[in-house]
Amino acid sequence: AYAAQHNMLDAQVVMGAVAAATRHIKMGTTCLIAPYRHPLSDARQLATIDVLSGGRLMVGVAAGWMAEEYTALGLDIAERNQRLEECIEIYKRSWLDEKVSFSGKYYQFSDLSMDPKPLHSPRPPIIFGATTPAGARRSIRCADGLYPLFLDPLAKPDRFVNLQNEVRKEAEFLGRDVGEFRMHCAVSARLCDKGLYPQNKRPICTGSVDEVLEDLNEFANNGYSLAVIAFDCPSGTLSEFTEQVQRFGVDIIPEAEKIQPQGEWKATT
Repeated sequence: AYAAQHNMLDAQVVMGAVAAATRHIKMGTTCLIAPYRHPLSDARQLATIDVLSGGRLMVGVAAGWMAEEYTALGLDIAERNQRLEECIEIYKRSWLDEKVSFSGKYYQFSDLSMDPKPLHSPRPPIIFGATTPAGARRSIRCADGLYPLFLDPLAKPDRFVNLQNEVRKEAEFLGRDVGEFRMHCAVSARLCDKGLYPQNKRPICTGSVDEVLEDLNEFANNGYSLAVIAFDCPSGTLSEFTEQVQRFGVDIIPEAEKIQPQGEWKATT
């Protein structure tokens, strides 16, 4: 649950700092609620991050769910999906077209330029955050991947197989190749002693090294090539968070890199 005053840094500012401090890791938003800001502004910032990072950006987008945030911005939450679709299209045109024009219900402009273009070829992948059938269909229509959040700690890696089936059906209707479409997910995780939780009550990706790797392997068997980890730290302390990051870096990531995702989807490596 969110705290009353949740501490959350701006993702694009943070990614600029990360781009300057690293050389290899990919970075992305998880997820950018696109309608909250003008898409030309976000397109410009995201292109800048991709250039500064040498083409390491992935862009996670979503429509959001909190009506109060839309109200604070003077927007109608009922229009969020339509606004999101226009935002995504504007990102694509800004990153690909020499001259950028758009005429939609919410955004209109013509003959703009936005340079330099992202280094990622042909452009940074756009990953669509959704947990509903309608969102899954929208993901294949508008984006390059689906990104469900496993908010239920007892969820199994096959929880959203129905969404993958929706993507397949919509892709067939559109004539689109799902071999160019990615499956990502977000899941909480924690390394701790084996046997800490009763049988069938162990949260996903929580437990011993072997148990966490077993869960990650099951995610791969269900088509996911990237799992974004939100560390579960019951103490709420920075020291526990740092410990989890270090332990995952040593004990989990090297072994997880050997796991091969299954299915027809495009793999993120």
